[in-house]
Amino acid sequence: MTAGISPLSLILICWGLTGAVAITGLANLTQLDLVTTFMRREGISAEAFRGAGLAWIIIGLLAFAVGDLAARITRATPPARRPARTDVNRAARLTFRANLVLLGVTGLWIVTAAGQAGGLLPLAAAVFVDNLTTRDLLLESKLFTGMRLFYAALPATGGLAAGLLASRSLTKAARRAMLFTLVVNTVALCVLPIVMSQRLLLLQLLFSAYLTACLVRREVFGLLWMAVAAALFLGLWTAREAVTNPTIDGTALQVAWQKLAFYVINDMFNAFAPLNRPIPHTYGGLTLEGVMFLTLTDSYFLAQLAPKMAELDTVIGGGEFPFFTAAYVDFGMVGGVALIVA
Repeated sequence: MTAGISPLSLILICWGLTGAVAITGLANLTQLDLVTTFMRREGISAEAFRGAGLAWIIIGLLAFAVGDLAARITRATPPARRPARTDVNRAARLTFRANLVLLGVTGLWIVTAAGQAGGLLPLAAAVFVDNLTTRDLLLESKLFTGMRLFYAALPATGGLAAGLLASRSLTKAARRAMLFTLVVNTVALCVLPIVMSQRLLLLQLLFSAYLTACLVRREVFGLLWMAVAAALFLGLWTAREAVTNPTIDGTALQVAWQKLAFYVINDMFNAFAPLNRPIPHTYGGLTLEGVMFLTLTDSYFLAQLAPKMAELDTVIGGGEFPFFTAAYVDFGMVGGVALIVA
């Protein structure tokens, strides 16, 4: 049974955990001096967490549940068809080769940056001395426009590798290749985010690997691995804070936990704030930005929406609006509900 990792279950788990952390943090702000400082810096006020935002989140969850139920009904009696046959060993070879390309581009990028820093060891040492300068050096050393997409795609091939490993149908050589892919990608995403700050890439890898394996097996198994994944991600989070905030009072663990609490509160603020005041609607500028990018129309539409986007900057902390709120910001209440259901 995979009901525990169905889309609706995952949405409820994510919002439940996020809400629990945010409530705990907001209830203990007097003891969380760093959280208070970060909130003040981003213009985040606890007064934004009002009933209107909570009501919209509940409406969004109900709308998602309606869409999920509709999808389940339509899938209840699928049309008769011959089952697809998948050559898992060929899929493993293709995944391995694609991942080598991703790793190769990423490795060449780091070697190029290291050449400007005097070598790999000086580059690694510079991370602990001046993390921001090292990050700027890496960004300036990009091999071509869009190159970071190769680095950001490592969770995808890692997830594929985990799913193929779970199939139990691989040859020994293919199994070794997929294990290599999963391990190397995990190591890469434990090291690179310390400089580039994209720690969520590791979280994406860990979740996609576990969910894909469960879907392939058609059962939820190996829950202990989720505990290992949580420890790995929190370890990376703490290491990143230890490197980038050496002058902040408190241990690395204290700084890391307060920074994590702040990020969660920040994301919940982004979910609540637009419901507390009149805002301009962007009619797809947020939820359809990916489509605009892929159709090469993003520069035109984002230029047209620039005044509205600038006004929205006053009702957002760092980061982005979460999906439910983005639907409301784009299309209002009725249109937002329709988008979520769809």
